[in-house]
Amino acid sequence: MTGIVQKIRSLKWHHFALILLIAGVVIGSDGCKTTGKMSKKERKAQIELAKKQLTEIINGTSTRPLESQEKTVNDIDNKHYKDSELDKMIVEARQVLKKAFAERDKLRQEKIDAARAQLLDMLLNKDDKSADELSAELAKIKAMNLGDKEIDGLIAKVEEKIAGMRNKKDVPLKTKLENSFQGIADASKAGNSNQVMSLTKSTLQLFSAEDATVLIIISREGSIVDYDKPTNIKRYLEFVRDQKASRNAVDAYELDGSGKIKSLDLIKK
Repeated sequence: MTGIVQKIRSLKWHHFALILLIAGVVIGSDGCKTTGKMSKKERKAQIELAKKQLTEIINGTSTRPLESQEKTVNDIDNKHYKDSELDKMIVEARQVLKKAFAERDKLRQEKIDAARAQLLDMLLNKDDKSADELSAELAKIKAMNLGDKEIDGLIAKVEEKIAGMRNKKDVPLKTKLENSFQGIADASKAGNSNQVMSLTKSTLQLFSAEDATVLIIISREGSIVDYDKPTNIKRYLEFVRDQKASRNAVDAYELDGSGKIKSLDLIKK
């Protein structure tokens, strides 16, 4: 009899212990759900913040990068707030961003196309630009950071061209002047006005001023020198252009303190 009572008591204890264990699990589970659940106030605040962020994207007033804006839309969408107005705003924001990405890509492609054309022109250098002029143009293209492999390759080629131009041995000033005069004459004869303008500009840069004196020697016997009517370098270059011929060679020149030509003597060839 005593043994039976003990078994009953033992059974009741185990049963009671099992009930307590189950209750604890249930209570613990409910407790987790309670702590992880968003209150109505919190949910409303988050939805209002999401709408504010989406409004900035839709109105185009957000100053953040497009990729950052796109991430914001995705994050809001993934939270599944189940708010009809918010859902419509998400759709609208995606449409706005899609258009913005397309516009950005189009603008970038236009810049790439323009840079490509400019770099190819620089490689040909039909306008006979100096190394410094090419370098200044190249710096502007590099500052655009287009991130295009073809453009990067062309930039490298132009850099090589500029380096080659700088490494050339200095041409004597007399030869440089006579080459410029002949170049202007040839370009004018060929009807290449752009090259005439470019050569004229680069030649004038060798002088202290556009009105630097130019004297043309008509005849010379010993110390007796007969000059034509005085002119200046600007008018002389215009004369060469109009005549489409260079009939004078450099006889002598005088430099100022900065190494620029302040007077030039020419003699008939």
